[in-house]
Amino acid sequence: MNTNIYPKEEPILEWSAPQHAHPHRGKKWYIAASTFVIFCVGYSIWTQAWTFTILVVALAYFYWKLHLNAPADKTLRIWEQGFAIEDDFTQWGQCTGFWMLRNPEFSELYIEHASGKISKIQTSTLDPYMIYGTLAPLVQELPDRRERPLDTIIRICKL
Repeated sequence: MNTNIYPKEEPILEWSAPQHAHPHRGKKWYIAASTFVIFCVGYSIWTQAWTFTILVVALAYFYWKLHLNAPADKTLRIWEQGFAIEDDFTQWGQCTGFWMLRNPEFSELYIEHASGKISKIQTSTLDPYMIYGTLAPLVQELPDRRERPLDTIIRICKL
């Protein structure tokens, strides 16, 4: 159960970073995405699937609006009793463990809750080994965990 009652002492570690990467999309990506949308709209008009036409146009518009700006930074604070991303405090007893994903462009920290929920945040400019050294005595590392397949697809396709 998450509570907003934070420990009274100062956090052991604290940083601010986006929860997910905001990939740079080049000219080729925009050409490919636009071609795909135009093809879908053209096909839906040709087959007279008007609801599909509306759906494709609406999804393209909302995707564009949603991804205009980079994601806002969130603050992660770590205490001996638990961690908080922004105002959402979770005790270590409610977590099954943590793992880190390291890519050439960024590193991400994943914390798995006992409920199955996963909290994710980028490590910013902090050394991942320092984060590991801070978390290892507090909560179990889950070395067999990886990025979810859908997250991998989203990252590769720069969605």
